[in-house]
Amino acid sequence: MNKKLAIIGAGGHGKVVGEIASLNKYKIIDFFDDKISKIKNYPFKIVNTVNYLKKNLKDYDAFFVAIGDNHMRSEKIEWLKNKKVNIVSLIHPKSTLSNFSNLGIGTCIMANAVVNPGTLVKDGVIINTSASIDHDCVIEGYSHISPNCSLSGNVTIGKFTHLGTGTSVHPGIEIGNDVRTGIGSRVFKNILDQQIFTS
Repeated sequence: MNKKLAIIGAGGHGKVVGEIASLNKYKIIDFFDDKISKIKNYPFKIVNTVNYLKKNLKDYDAFFVAIGDNHMRSEKIEWLKNKKVNIVSLIHPKSTLSNFSNLGIGTCIMANAVVNPGTLVKDGVIINTSASIDHDCVIEGYSHISPNCSLSGNVTIGKFTHLGTGTSVHPGIEIGNDVRTGIGSRVFKNILDQQIFTS
């Protein structure tokens, strides 16, 4: 693949995304981050700030936002959408994504994650390392399913929601928008919007 990929966000999450991009055979992977002067020993090339990228969009064939904060990631992806550029999703080759699932743009599926048939993953979602999403789930935009989360069938995850590492969700549960669950949470009942849930 000879395409040039621009990635916004050169933090820890960006390192993982950059490696996935390299495994997807992108020939040129350039990062852009407003904190460029403070970033040391980064494994990928950091070209300049995001403002610099805004003036040079034509230099790239594809774009990805590697920002862990759900709302900030949404802001950058929505801006790229308005510019009508090619926003890609990045899927680790050692993940399992069903041919009978649907994936929005700007989403990352990390190593050993599983997305099963009938599941809809919307734009800008992070399905992190070894997360398991069973059949017929709906993951709304700009949410983050952390490492080792386990979602049973027919679960709905709201927009901007962040499931903490190792969260387990019972079948058929609906979790609202902007919810946060603690590490190792076990969710057996629906959760309303903007709640912090620990169990």
